[in-house]
Amino acid sequence: MAESVSWASYVDTTAQAEHDRLRLLQEVFDPFTAQLFDRIGVAPGWQCLEVGAGAGSVARMLADRAGPGNVTATDMSTGFLEPLAAGGIRVLHHDVTVDEPPGEFDLIHSRFVLEHVTRREEALRRMSSWLRPGGWLVVESGAPAPELSSDPAVGRALGAMAGTLSRSVGTDPAWARRLPLPLEASGLVDCTVEARVIPARGGSPMARWLAATHRLVEEPAVAEGAVTADDLASAYAAYADPSFVDYTWLTVAAMGRRH
Repeated sequence: MAESVSWASYVDTTAQAEHDRLRLLQEVFDPFTAQLFDRIGVAPGWQCLEVGAGAGSVARMLADRAGPGNVTATDMSTGFLEPLAAGGIRVLHHDVTVDEPPGEFDLIHSRFVLEHVTRREEALRRMSSWLRPGGWLVVESGAPAPELSSDPAVGRALGAMAGTLSRSVGTDPAWARRLPLPLEASGLVDCTVEARVIPARGGSPMARWLAATHRLVEEPAVAEGAVTADDLASAYAAYADPSFVDYTWLTVAAMGRRH
């Protein structure tokens, strides 16, 4: 099976540190995701698929709206998702690029997944084909903007993180900026897009999540000369300093409907 998201190249996906990082991600980005679901009107009985479910908060969100038995949560590493199964949510180890369709759905959602998948356009086409007529695909993708940083060391660290992931995993940090065009290309209609920037104030969950995400790739980034250890130390200090604030992470959410 092809590997969709190669986080295992940098991190133990069963480690407590990764669980903590994912919980920060949830704390920062779940409110935006909830607004998207409310806008679509996810209702009891909808069949829902969460692709790349991480630590499980979005699957729980969908279960609250549609009912646990109507939600499928997939990931390439399902260790953090085991508690969901006890609550009635279907949990699958699944590669969105090659594995058999896990069903037909009224809603399919992914967050911070497809930018890391080298066969992302194929994955979009596959997910679109799993929708029932009238069903919705919602894709959230991150687009770092290191050139906008208020601190040169933070900008260099963020740029190094994006570059290292691009060279090793195949991440496309600019892919989000083309949304919703890839959804339209996959045959979906009524496509819309919205972008949001959450400030990274030193010590905030957003800043702590960014620092934790930098740490995933710090060793290979330094080893290949993409960033210096001194720049990383300066960036981590800034992320912990309440007097620091930055606007360098764009989250783009696109949605489209199967005709």
